[in-house]
Order: sequence, then C-alpha cells, then structure tokens
Amino acid sequence: MTQQLLVELQDVSVKAKSRQVSEGVFLLQCIDLSIRQGEWISVLGMNGSGKSTLCKLLAGIHPFEISGAVLVGAEGKRSDILPGAAPIVMQHPDAGLIGSTPWEDVVLMLERHGFPEKEIINRAEEALYEVGLGERLHQKIETLSGGQKQLAAIAGCLAVAPSMLLLDEPTAMLDAEASAYVLSRVRRLHESGVTVVWVTQLVEELNALDRVLLLDKGRIVFDEPAHHLFSGGESGQSPGEHYGFVPPYGVQAARELMNRGIVLKPMPINRRELEQAVKHYGS
Repeated sequence: MTQQLLVELQDVSVKAKSRQVSEGVFLLQCIDLSIRQGEWISVLGMNGSGKSTLCKLLAGIHPFEISGAVLVGAEGKRSDILPGAAPIVMQHPDAGLIGSTPWEDVVLMLERHGFPEKEIINRAEEALYEVGLGERLHQKIETLSGGQKQLAAIAGCLAVAPSMLLLDEPTAMLDAEASAYVLSRVRRLHESGVTVVWVTQLVEELNALDRVLLLDKGRIVFDEPAHHLFSGGESGQSPGEHYGFVPPYGVQAARELMNRGIVLKPMPINRRELEQAVKHYGS
C-alpha cells in the first residue's frame, strides 16, 4: 500500500530575505522532495549545506523568499508557506522549553495549540511516558540532563499529534550516552508510525535502511537508502566519501570482510547492524 503523501516540494529554491546578512544568497536550490507518512529521513550534510534551512522550511518558521511549488497533504494542496504543522526540536535542549517542569511545558504547548482542557492532562501524561520521562513529570527543568531536556522538548511536540516530527541536530550538544538514548527513543517513536526528519552531520546515527538526503551547497545530491551512501560509485569512491564523510566503523568492518569474501547485504552502517549481520550471515 502506498504511504500517504504529507509534503511535496517541486523545484523549490530559497533565498534570504532583505536585511539579512546573506540577503539574496540561495540557501536551497531546485529542491524536489516528497515525504510520506511513516518515513524516517536522515538529512546529512556539512555546515552550510542547507540542512537547517530545509528543516525550517518544512516547519514553516522561515524568514525566506521561496520559489517553486509547495504541496501539502494527500490532495496536493498548494501552499505559499508550510503551515507549521510539523513541530521542530532544535540543537540546544533549552531552546524549545517554556515550562518549569516537563509536565508544565507539555501542558503549555497543548494550551497554545488550542486543545480542549479535558484532553490536556491525558495527552501530556501519555507524551511524557512515551519518551521515558514518566517518572520525572514534575522535576525542575534545570535539574534534568541534556538528554532529558531534549526528550521533554520532543514530548511537547508529540503531544500535539503531529503527522511529522522534525529534529535539527538534536544530539549536537549532548554527550555520547545522552545522544544514544535520545536517538533510541526517537527510533521507537518512528516504529509507532511517526514520520521523522532527522538532521545530522553524524553518519554513525544512520541505519542502513534510512532514507538519506545528502545536501551540498543547497542542493540534494543523494536521495537513497543509507546502505548505498558508502557503496562505490563509478570512480570507485562512494557518494558519502565524495562529499567528505568518513565511513563509520560498521562500513569499514564490512569492507574488510568483503575483501575476505564475506559480503553482508545490505551493508551495515553502525556497530549494532554489523553485529546482527555477522550473526545471521549464511543462515
């Protein structure tokens, strides 16, 4: 069954508006992109590639000049600007938090979106338990770890029942343990049917079957499953390496095994996938 279309961008280009430092500069160019219900899309690129601009464009919070067609929903309704139905989680854990506790923050988010008072309590509780903060409902925000703050921000977004959740480098300010935890919780949310757009510079955060958008100088230069990102191109160099990304451990180990006649398909990206692929090889 074909997944429902949420957003389609047709030949969309984005420039900074007047009075901005980058006035007149193209931030995105000739973007063709369809996003469907239930997808996990990892947006990859170096600094300045346009990742955050694309994320803000999808969130409808951009001060940009847009050309091209923006279509919303299964019926393909044309829109000059996306309506902001997709909430966004930013790099800095404190950026999206407005309450003094996780509970208060989610309740305020629901009130701001106009939910009936009788629904708010249950929605807030369900969202916080969903991200693993059920035991910290009334803990002061300033006493939470960076990872817990990000999860509180994600809970507020989930509570409004979005069709798509946008995360703009949400692990950039976190340590390795907190990053892994936040990523694992969002992966679980995706498994429940939430569409996720995950912006990152870290190839270690990819799964082999993720759909990867690789941006370079404001253009989409790669739009395929992640296991193709480090497969050799015509020149023998993979797309990921061509654009400056070092193959993660899973890829390096899989290549070494390939040299010894052991071919793992699809190519694992991270350590967990490598372990699973080796475990089931030949079975």
